[in-house]
Amino acid sequence: MADKKSVDKSEKTEAAKKPSEKTEAAKKLSEKRARRAAAAKKPKKSVFRYFKDARAEFKKVTWPTPRQTVNNTAAVLSMLVVAGLAIWGLDKAFESLFGLVLLK
Repeated sequence: MADKKSVDKSEKTEAAKKPSEKTEAAKKLSEKRARRAAAAKKPKKSVFRYFKDARAEFKKVTWPTPRQTVNNTAAVLSMLVVAGLAIWGLDKAFESLFGLVLLK
């Protein structure tokens, strides 16, 4: 019995050291199956699905109330006026400064 066990162990170690054609074929087959599974997991692209998903996302949005929209619009317009006046003031200041430099 001891001889039979030692023969079995030596066969196992040889099989582990030398890759057989079966293991190579099994590896290729498993890689092929993995590629197929990955391709199957990709969602199908369609225009109908896109609009359905877009509609679902629009339902999740928290839309502002009309009052908030008016307030935000007023804030944006007032900041535009303030920024415009600041740029106009700087432009006039630089214009007068350059006028003094160029006249001398």
